[in-house]
This record gives sequence, structure tokens and C-alpha cells, in this order.
Amino acid sequence: MLETIERLYDEIHGPKLTPYELLENVKLPNYISVEFGKGSEDEIKAYTKCILEDGSTAVFIYTFDKANKLLSLKSKVNDIEEEIFNRKTEIERFYKANLKSLKPISKAI
Repeated sequence: MLETIERLYDEIHGPKLTPYELLENVKLPNYISVEFGKGSEDEIKAYTKCILEDGSTAVFIYTFDKANKLLSLKSKVNDIEEEIFNRKTEIERFYKANLKSLKPISKAI
């Protein structure tokens, strides 16, 4: 159960990736750019553009909160946008999958 709680804590509080770490991507040979800006609710938005193995261009859109925690990651390839990661969804999925082990065994009297 301790491992489950640690994993849930990581899903809630772990950064997964920070904006600073994205800067390293621009050093990779297939990356074109890494750009940062502010979102509508003062979150940090990061846009990375790279060339995929098939020659198409991909844009990855990262959203971070003010504490630099990754909230979501989306990709856009050939005008098709796909959500790769969403912290809220992952927390809900993890909680549902581990509901039995997270509930107390006995009731307080």
C-alpha cells in the first residue's frame, strides 16, 4: 500500500518535466525550436517543434502551472491534435484503479 500512496503522491505533486528541461530539446538534431509564453490563466505554455522520422513536422504543447508542474501535454501532427498527458485525468485514472487499496480496511467507531 505504501508504494501505491507514493505513486499517487507523485501523480499529484511530481513535476514529471519542468520548463527548464525542455530547453535541452533544442540541442537535439531533429528539433527546430522551443518557445515559451503565458496561457490564459497565467500558466506557462511551451511549444516545441521538431521533425519526425517520416519527415512531418510535430508541435508539442506543454502547459505548466506556476510551480512549474506539468499539467498537460498535447501533440499536433498533420493538423491532428492529440492529448498525450493530462495530470487531472491521470490522477483520476490512478485513483480508480487503486481505490480498494486506498480505502481503510476498518471503520472508526
